[in-house]
Amino acid sequence: MDLLSQHEAFLRAIFDAPDDDTPRLVYADFLQEQGDEDRAEFIRVQCEHNRLLSCEPGTAEHGKLWDVIRLQVTIQRRLAVTHPQMFSAYGSYNRGFGTDYSPQPVVVSLEDLSHPVALRERLVFREPYRFAVQSVAIGRGRIVDSAHFDAFFNLAAFARVIELDLQGAQESVSGSNADGEPVGEDAFATYLLKPKITTPGVEALSRHRSLRRITTLDLRNNDLDNDAARALVKSPYLDNLKRLRLLEGNRLRGRVWQQVIERFGEDVVG
Repeated sequence: MDLLSQHEAFLRAIFDAPDDDTPRLVYADFLQEQGDEDRAEFIRVQCEHNRLLSCEPGTAEHGKLWDVIRLQVTIQRRLAVTHPQMFSAYGSYNRGFGTDYSPQPVVVSLEDLSHPVALRERLVFREPYRFAVQSVAIGRGRIVDSAHFDAFFNLAAFARVIELDLQGAQESVSGSNADGEPVGEDAFATYLLKPKITTPGVEALSRHRSLRRITTLDLRNNDLDNDAARALVKSPYLDNLKRLRLLEGNRLRGRVWQQVIERFGEDVVG
């Protein structure tokens, strides 16, 4: 296993057991072996800080808390200099790792997925907290085949992702008459779809085994046709789907929508 893969394995173990300090402390030992002593010590000190918080106030153990806090601040300031892409002097960290409390899904561009090694390095060495995410939106570009999905589902950082947002954009545009002249202010607005995925892209996604772990799939506003819907209906890997957003901004006609409902249920599709 190469060094990058070793880091990914440790981080995957950490974020698969978020309440357990043991994987973090094992990773700290590994970091120290790699010469990254400040990061190793920061993880250990923050784990100790967390432990002391649960001690009874007034006890000797609880009395160590302020010494640990001062040491933690000192190390964090050093890390802000030596690892500026991962640490800041005033950032919030939980047992050695940054936190992201944003409810929005993480956005990964198709350009990122076209360079998977660079993306892996960024996630490991700059954004390791991303190993905790469960919701991802793929943005900037259009998916036409399985290559980007292969790259996405092979990322150790996103092994816990269960919500996949592939919706295209629906942008309001000013209308015009037959001569190309702008319409008046009171005219009805028109909309332009900017699809994120094509029908062949949906067909490729439907054949991907890793789709089994996806529980929420958003495909709105992609100008998809009946063939895309049929591919989803026939997919053997969507049995765990609990929410499918498909109707808005796509071109589904005839009985195909009823087939979607029959496959996934009225409480799932929309």
